[in-house]
Amino acid sequence: MDVGKEQEWLLGESSWWPNSDGRLLTTRIGDLSPPKSWIYTDPESGGIGWMRQRLKPVGPQILYTSAWSLFFLIASIVPLILPNKVPIDDQLLAIILFSTSWFLILIPYLWYSNANNEIFSIFPLDYISFCLGLMFFILHIIINSNLGWIGFFFFILSWIRTIRNISNSLKVNSSRWLLPISLSDFSQDIFSQGWKISTNKFRNGLIATKSDNFSPYSAELTGVSYRDFNFIAFSMVFRNRIIHDPFNVNFVSNTHINDFLSSPPLQISGEYWPESFIREIEEE
Repeated sequence: MDVGKEQEWLLGESSWWPNSDGRLLTTRIGDLSPPKSWIYTDPESGGIGWMRQRLKPVGPQILYTSAWSLFFLIASIVPLILPNKVPIDDQLLAIILFSTSWFLILIPYLWYSNANNEIFSIFPLDYISFCLGLMFFILHIIINSNLGWIGFFFFILSWIRTIRNISNSLKVNSSRWLLPISLSDFSQDIFSQGWKISTNKFRNGLIATKSDNFSPYSAELTGVSYRDFNFIAFSMVFRNRIIHDPFNVNFVSNTHINDFLSSPPLQISGEYWPESFIREIEEE
């Protein structure tokens, strides 16, 4: 067994936070503790209870492609500025540059989204201004080329709002809460009220969901296996895309969410945390 692999799996790789000087930290700026009704612990204490697992930040993984997407979007107006001056068909070039722009902003975000929710969502795209842009783009081909400028305005507006949506989704640290369990303990009786349970047996992947008046959030319980250990992970998911740590100073809650978080999602306290996950770790 490689020393430290369990801690990295639980606390995240030190390279994810360059200002940590290569240290594994049990507490980071902005962390809050769950309510007293939760039985929880940390990698220094061990024992029984829920423990925070840090997930790889999404922002640094999409920063480069998001920046380039604006370049290709602006470049897509070249055929409007210089009609019949490029070596290929104007409209074809505009479509290629335009498609590249939106590919670079949307696909990496969707790829690195860390939620398990199976609900379809067009987030983070600002679809209203995007659809208006498409409408005027088509009209500029059919009616008047000058309408292309109106279409471009709406595409820029959609890009700005899409970037804003992405930024809002990344304001809160991505962490989920794990509870080690024995497979023999798993049953529908261990869930608190209101969960929509999708399986009668423990499995890796989505186990149960809940979304009553939690907008823009939904709650997930997922099965997780690591080496020979089994866990149930509790997550709060923003817009069906990004997992937010509900016990973080930047987490935006409401009365319904506060009531929901006032008690743990399971009625069992779980198994003891394996010793391989427990060690002394510095605080930030």
